[in-house]
Amino acid sequence: MDRNAPLKIFEQPLNERIRACLRLDHLFARIDHHLESASRNDALCTVLLLLEAADVLSRIDIKRELIKELERQQGRLMNVGNAPGVDREKLDALLEQQNDLIRALHGYHAQPGAHLKSHELLNAVRQRASIPGALCEFDIPGLHYWLGLPAEQRREDIDAWLAPFADIRAANELVISLIRNSVDTMSVTADEGFLQQSIESATPYQLLRVMVDNDADLYPEISAGKHRFTVRFMTLDRQTGHPRQVNEDIEFRLALCRL
Repeated sequence: MDRNAPLKIFEQPLNERIRACLRLDHLFARIDHHLESASRNDALCTVLLLLEAADVLSRIDIKRELIKELERQQGRLMNVGNAPGVDREKLDALLEQQNDLIRALHGYHAQPGAHLKSHELLNAVRQRASIPGALCEFDIPGLHYWLGLPAEQRREDIDAWLAPFADIRAANELVISLIRNSVDTMSVTADEGFLQQSIESATPYQLLRVMVDNDADLYPEISAGKHRFTVRFMTLDRQTGHPRQVNEDIEFRLALCRL
């Protein structure tokens, strides 16, 4: 397997904290994608994703979890500060960035996403969005009035709705980035498309990353527990949507991330 070839990356969180972080990362990445366009449909998708992010944040005390993770990562980084080969200037800048985010999160007293729940139009969208096809003009005429505003005005509103998420998002992105880049990848072979490997339960692994060639006609199904994980490579019948396990040896790259 060529280490320089383009890769498709599949990730499996190994605890609930990282699961929530990855979901938020996914939602904000999709928001960024739709913000690149000024169309009505992209504006609607952005609103729906914002509401989805607020719902994710309402199910977990993400501020507390991010503070805990930042402090834990900071402690680990400080322990390696005097190790040979460490760029002390870069490390100090990273530690200061973590301190700034921890202070910002401590200073955020509202429930993340609460500002969206006090907005009458957004509440109407939230209530109707779960009903199939229920965002028509006759369902929420106010929404379609808003979607018909000039793109600059819609963007002003969206930026205002996004602003209170800034510190949460920055902390989330830093946490995930440090975890993703905490270890090098290793080359692994799944015999007849299947790999099972033990995990040291005393080691705080947080994220499993599987990387396959970009042109490979397959994908991994990953499951993980406290003591082991399995990777089963599948191919998909596009006509029926039925998955089928690959029965040949698959070489791929694996990262079992911890920090």
